[in-house]
Amino acid sequence: ASSYARMFGIPVAWWGFLFYVFAGLAALSGATGEKASTATPFVAAAFVMSIFAVLFSVYKAYNLYSMGLLCPVCVGMYAANLGLLFTLPLSLKKGVSEWGSFLGAYFSAAMGKTSTLDFDPKIKNVSIVFLLLFIVGGAGARQYQKGMPGAATVDTDRTVIEHFRQRPKLILTNDEAPVWGNPDAKITIVEFADFQCPACQQAAAFFKPALVGFEDDVKFVFMNFPLQMHSMARSAAGAAICGQQFGDFWGVHDALFENQALLGNRLYETIAEERGWDPDEFKACTTSGSVVARIDRELEMGSAAELRSTPYILINGRKLSHWLIADHVRAVIREEIRRQQ
Repeated sequence: ASSYARMFGIPVAWWGFLFYVFAGLAALSGATGEKASTATPFVAAAFVMSIFAVLFSVYKAYNLYSMGLLCPVCVGMYAANLGLLFTLPLSLKKGVSEWGSFLGAYFSAAMGKTSTLDFDPKIKNVSIVFLLLFIVGGAGARQYQKGMPGAATVDTDRTVIEHFRQRPKLILTNDEAPVWGNPDAKITIVEFADFQCPACQQAAAFFKPALVGFEDDVKFVFMNFPLQMHSMARSAAGAAICGQQFGDFWGVHDALFENQALLGNRLYETIAEERGWDPDEFKACTTSGSVVARIDRELEMGSAAELRSTPYILINGRKLSHWLIADHVRAVIREEIRRQQ
């Protein structure tokens, strides 16, 4: 959902598919072929790709750090990329000390120059296989993403026009509400949410990450609106407010949504313990008079905004209908930035 989800306009999963399948086929060919030498050009190409894969891993790890997220699956794949970097050269009988000379000879041979490489890199054959996998992987990625949350299933040009046809509303917000981004930004985003609401959980996963890259341009204000139909929503709102008071609102915000099925005192105690807070003090905070009064005040503000369901998201007073589609969210913000200039 974030702006880091693509590289050169292509989903990062697509690039991952391409690399892993190419490396896998190269290894399989070398292990099962009658002549292992026929697989050498493909193993060598996979080795070169693994270098870029490790560099890519470093870049994506920095993206995760910038977003303040931990993705165990991603970290696992970064480790796999590093493992492939050291494994693939073994089949070429090249030690680490020989990597530099090998790569120099490989690229010279690939460009048709005289080199010390002891095999034909067959760049044409490798390129054809690479292109076929790229097409198949792309088709698979597009099919997999159809209908998924965050997928661009609408004409963003049309939806942006429709968005700006709305007359902006004056929305009251709590001065105590947590803010992400630039408190002095000209673009104010307000979200009224319920921690037990499944759609709000999706918003936490897809809407907020879509704002990454606009930290200096937007002021994102989070407002609690626990619905009466959700028995644990109010206590979760109290836990989030106390998370802010204890110094980590957004971390508690994410933890509550990630563990939505476990909302309750035990989860709140765990959240406090993981952050080194006194669980008893944290629990007492969630039911304190000031926290109860703040939730009531934000409920009143949501009702005044004619809120009917959650999440209710507005950008400069205009309701955001397609909050689940990251491309639409970013397009609206870019248009707001253009209008502010």
